[in-house]
Amino acid sequence: MRRVHISEASVILVLLLGAQSSWACSRVQTHVKVKSTLVVFVHDPSGKALPDMRITAYEFIRKPPHSEVAALVVTGKDGKAAIGLGQDNYSIGAVRAGVSSEVALIDVYDDGSGASEISLTWPGGPITEVQNVSGVPGLDKGKYPWADAEIALKGPASEDSIGQTESDSQGRFKFPVIPPGFYALHVRAEVPNPAHLPQLEGDIPIQVSKVATNYELPTWGFVASSCGLAAYKDPGSMIIFSP
Repeated sequence: MRRVHISEASVILVLLLGAQSSWACSRVQTHVKVKSTLVVFVHDPSGKALPDMRITAYEFIRKPPHSEVAALVVTGKDGKAAIGLGQDNYSIGAVRAGVSSEVALIDVYDDGSGASEISLTWPGGPITEVQNVSGVPGLDKGKYPWADAEIALKGPASEDSIGQTESDSQGRFKFPVIPPGFYALHVRAEVPNPAHLPQLEGDIPIQVSKVATNYELPTWGFVASSCGLAAYKDPGSMIIFSP
């Protein structure tokens, strides 16, 4: 069985998938040729299989909303699910607890010459290693402390948040005693922005490790980007977080 691995994909694609798609700006790879019946393997960045991941394939169409659901499957205990698709182009990704994996763009051929298995990494996007799930979120290029931000910690083992908190008046938040592993921090503005501004909300993939270089989350300056949540590492360098 031939496998195609796409965990190193770094191209950002903006897809007009509407509210159904939570990975409009996830990391993707250019089109991969696959067979009409293939297996999708979902794992964390260490390679650990992730069960109960919701895999959705979207077919591109010319009229709004420019895509429609072509197939929906859920991974088993081995992190794998079989999916059958007609000859066409699709985007395919996995979601758990509202957090998406990276996305594969696939071309399905009926000649049987494509890959029979692809793999997806959850969570998608750049992953920040931290020793402790804590820090001081900032706003804008000046990294001004973001007070009263709503922050939820999510993992692949549950549809619900592991915990929820708000940053204090100095902008600090903390989730105590979080075991090592891969998680996603969902942050959002407590009070919605005016209607003419994009919402400041999105997910930050993190890895909790006792040997991580970062003791806690770096102080980035969060902004609302065309993909949702982004952050300034410094005035001239931005990270796109939102899937």
